[in-house]
Formats: sequence, C-alpha cells, structure tokens
Amino acid sequence: MSGSDKTIGVIAGTPVDTQMGVDFIRKKGLEAVGIPAASSPDEQNMLQFLKPDALTQKVISIIGDFQKQNIRKVMIYCNSLSAAIDLELVKQKYPDTNIVTPLQVYHSLASRYKRLVILAANGQSLKTIEKIFYENNPTIQIIGVTTLPVIRAIENLEIPEIIIDKFNLADLVPKNFNAEGLVLGCTHLPYLKEKLEQKLNVPIIDPAEKMLAELFL
Repeated sequence: MSGSDKTIGVIAGTPVDTQMGVDFIRKKGLEAVGIPAASSPDEQNMLQFLKPDALTQKVISIIGDFQKQNIRKVMIYCNSLSAAIDLELVKQKYPDTNIVTPLQVYHSLASRYKRLVILAANGQSLKTIEKIFYENNPTIQIIGVTTLPVIRAIENLEIPEIIIDKFNLADLVPKNFNAEGLVLGCTHLPYLKEKLEQKLNVPIIDPAEKMLAELFL
C-alpha cells in the first residue's frame, strides 16, 4: 500500500475542527491531509443555511484537490456540513472515492437505543440527525439541543471545564428522561468529551471511530 493509499482527506467546517479530524486520524497511526470548507463557525453556518449549493461545489473542489494527490479516502468530519450539502451529487462526481460522514454512522446506531440526547451545532444539522434516527427507529425518544455558542467557545480553545459550566452542559440530560446516551452530533464536541464523561452519568456517543472504520470496509 503506497503512502497516498494510507492518507485520508479530511474536510470539516472550519480550520479548527478540520485539524481535530486530522489529529484524530494521526493518533490512529494513519496520515491525513485536511482542508476546511470555511474560515469560521459563523461563515460555515451562513453557507449552510443560505448557500448550500455553493458549499456543495466547495466540497467537490476540495475532493478534486485530494484526487490530484491520489487520495481516495475522504472523511467529511462535520455533521452540519454533511447535512447541508448535496452528498449524493458529491459521491456521483467522485465514484472512485470512499466518502464517509457522521450521518452514515447514525443509521446503524438508531436501532440500539430507546432514549437519546443529541447535541448538534445548528438546527439544520439536528433536524437531519433526528430524521435518520426516526427513520431507522420510529419509537425512539430524543431530546435535541443546538449549541452554536458552544462551538464558538471551542473554536476559541476555551478550557473545557469553563465551557461546560458556562453553558450548563452538565444539566442537558434530564434525570427523569433516563437517557441511554448523549450523541456528540458535532465534531467539535469531542473536545469536551473527557470532562463531560466526568460530569454525566450516561455514555457519550462519538461517531468518529465508526467513521474511520467505514473508510476501510
């Protein structure tokens, strides 16, 4: 297997979560090259809501850049970006590239749970994630929360404990809901995972591991 065969292209919403994706892959002993689709959470948010076609073309262009480097495995390391673009058009454009997103993982997760809390970056992303869970498990109960101000704080690399306290994230899982897990429906959120696990009594569900596995199926 050549070096380029082992390299994974990472696309995310901003330089920060793109680097998070690259770091995650490199910790697994693989190589990664990252290119962000926007310069900040606010720019990414506006593109997702107001210019999804332009955002789709941006992703197509980035994958084209990866292909020039003979990179044929691409991780779209961003829930909200994956929800906003025309993913089928992207895959049709590059049929010889294995493209994975967090959304694919939720299809297999849905049947395993009865009650979940989902944190997402924005409403569009949350809607898409919830739709996948309901399509695959119509009886599931979900509490969904959007967290763009939290994402901005993570972009600024504020201390995780301070972010959790500032936004009362430890209180997002009601005790009487009996949630079976908290889904990190934004790839910025693993930044808080270790500290959230210390404060919550429910499992944290991060789709990143499964995404990486699907690249090599």
